[in-house]
Amino acid sequence: MSKGMIREALGTLKYKALDCWPYVMEEVKAKRLREEFRLRISELAPIQSAGRPSIEIHMLCGKYHVDMGIFAGWSFMRFLKNASLYIHSDGTLGEQDATIIRMTLPTAVIITSTEADKRVKETVAAIAPKLCEWRRSNFFAAQLIDMNLFGEFDRFLFLDADILCFLDPVELRTALMVEKPVFRWAQDLRSSYVAPVPVLRKMTQLHVPEAVNLGPMVVPRLGEKDFRYLEHLFQIFQADPMINMKLSWAPQTFYAICACRSPGSHPFSPSYALTRGRTAEEAIIRHYVSIPAIRPRFFTEGLPKIFEGLQ
Repeated sequence: MSKGMIREALGTLKYKALDCWPYVMEEVKAKRLREEFRLRISELAPIQSAGRPSIEIHMLCGKYHVDMGIFAGWSFMRFLKNASLYIHSDGTLGEQDATIIRMTLPTAVIITSTEADKRVKETVAAIAPKLCEWRRSNFFAAQLIDMNLFGEFDRFLFLDADILCFLDPVELRTALMVEKPVFRWAQDLRSSYVAPVPVLRKMTQLHVPEAVNLGPMVVPRLGEKDFRYLEHLFQIFQADPMINMKLSWAPQTFYAICACRSPGSHPFSPSYALTRGRTAEEAIIRHYVSIPAIRPRFFTEGLPKIFEGLQ
């Protein structure tokens, strides 16, 4: 066994010991609560449009996470009442899912995978063929490609289905309304990219920021020039056997690189950063990322806070 394999095995063991095994019972509890809260979706008052939208929210969602996507979208749109929500299907959303979504989010625009494939073919396939080929094998690529092809504004809010908003996100709302948009993001627990930050900086000759997380992120809409650059970058990454473009955080890597090419881009304040431990009473938002130490808290702490606020 090589040193690299030993290091990877030790890293996996450490992850299991610290972030998985201690939270088995918490996951069991979360599974039960999830079923209970799924039945309470109808208690959420439908978010009606407050006139012509001036903000766009984009979210990638599938059948398995449709309940979380509804809670996430609703929790933000109750504060961003002038927003339009685009839900990009990962290919698994059906008509029944769309009906459930529109009960609470009646103005949501649901982008089917067929619609998205057609738009990609018509717009970026010719200028970024390798990027589009990658999109066919990694549905997370829709976060980078598809979201920039739908909508009408020069910026949008990227939202994950596992984020909840508890208080008015003033800083985020302000970032969406400034005259010239820049990338704004929540600080991650660590840098989750397709390669270590020093490697990315050397490959791109850019000061790639540490610990960029996609949820939530204000994104200045990418255009043809950006996609041409990303196509070039993708081919460089693809040629390196140490870089795995199948990882779910590959789009996060590209957005981190785009951010450092956009002057003035910077993270949100620490109150938006990802955290471990219990959900703080004064939390504005929280991203319940998919590790056992955090994800169950979406159901055991986050949703109880949401429903307590309805009383």
